[in-house]
Amino acid sequence: MENIVLKEEILKGMHSLGYKELLPVQKEVIPVIQSGSDCLIQAETGAGKTAAYLLPVLNDLSAYSEYPQALVIAPTRELAVQIQSIAVQLAAFAKIHCICAIGGLDIEKQENALKHYPALVIGTPGRLCDLFRQNLLDLSHLKYLILDEADQISSTGQAEEMRFLLEQTGSVQTVCLSATADETVKSFLKKEYKELIFNDRTRVNSAIQEYCILTKDKTGTLFDLLEHTEITSAIIFVNYKSSARKLSEQLQKKKILSASFSSDDEEKKRLKILREFKNGNIRILCATDAMARGIDITGVSHIIHYDLPLDLSTYVHRSGRTAHQGNTGIVITLIDNVEKETETAQKILSSSEPWAIDESVHTDLSIPLIKEQTVSQNTVQILLRGGKDEKLRPKDVVGALCSILSFDDIGTIEIQDHYILVTILNHDSSVLELINGIRIKGKRRKAEIYRK
Repeated sequence: MENIVLKEEILKGMHSLGYKELLPVQKEVIPVIQSGSDCLIQAETGAGKTAAYLLPVLNDLSAYSEYPQALVIAPTRELAVQIQSIAVQLAAFAKIHCICAIGGLDIEKQENALKHYPALVIGTPGRLCDLFRQNLLDLSHLKYLILDEADQISSTGQAEEMRFLLEQTGSVQTVCLSATADETVKSFLKKEYKELIFNDRTRVNSAIQEYCILTKDKTGTLFDLLEHTEITSAIIFVNYKSSARKLSEQLQKKKILSASFSSDDEEKKRLKILREFKNGNIRILCATDAMARGIDITGVSHIIHYDLPLDLSTYVHRSGRTAHQGNTGIVITLIDNVEKETETAQKILSSSEPWAIDESVHTDLSIPLIKEQTVSQNTVQILLRGGKDEKLRPKDVVGALCSILSFDDIGTIEIQDHYILVTILNHDSSVLELINGIRIKGKRRKAEIYRK
């Protein structure tokens, strides 16, 4: 970590996420951001680029500020939630409040969260614009503006909302992350910037092994593949939402722990599916290209292209859902006789080896995956019953918690209408036994571990 200075509280948050040392992308990006320069970063998902910008930004933020000091704009709700989850961990010991503002979830809860003086706001363009126009989001004191997956913001029709937000932020230091550096993406940067390139988006990550299977019966081949391959968890990509649902239903009939993932599902359902997949309770995800960008899930052993990707770029993005955080991965493409003659199939075939199904291997995908705990459990978010409806205030919560915990163990507090979110430091989930039933303003409060 030469030439990189981070506060002790931020380093504690970093270690709580399992980082023993900085990744290559982080070592190069952090000094550039700390120098005050605008930058355009091109890096594959899983390279550690989220922490690469969050670490220097959080390191410079104050835990006690009346206005947001940093804004992260993401193209999808799932990516915004993922960024907030990482930010909360990194910022926990610095007691910096980080909130997420996205569509599809209760806007009133997000309005309440904004009243608790968050230093970092993460959100999608549409919801951020709504909050700004209602005078609920103040952007006049920003120090940092982060545009994550900027090319996707543009391609999904959110460029106009993005430009509106850019107009409100002045000449704030801007960090732009993108898989490409086309003219639209470059136009999001208002002044001279440094360009940092860590990937070649025309090729799959070198940590990924590419295979293909020529078949006349994709469904039968897929079933054989899932039964006779050592899979921990896998994403099966299809081109249509209806295909994702149908395929997942077929797998469920075979007792495989499967779910579909597409833009047709409500936001709460998609977030629950992602959480269950990350936890190992879902082993196989049948997904459209809504899953092909931005989402960072470690431990995905296999990517299976059931439907041939529409182009090579989509193939690269889909394949990039494996081999994250220094791991390796396997990509298998199923190709039928009609697809075989297409340009995309020919390119995939030229970079892939034939996959032979080994019937001596047997994998039971009906059993949840027990994942090893890699993250240090020294922070936990607790949900307490009771909130603004009972006129509870942060000092009421702090006063009660200090009867059983040290003041230094109490992190950020956010009071919603009917519940309170508290970050507890230097403890794991067993702290719930101490907190459950705590008396606040004369009433015992039920406590539980907060699940996003």
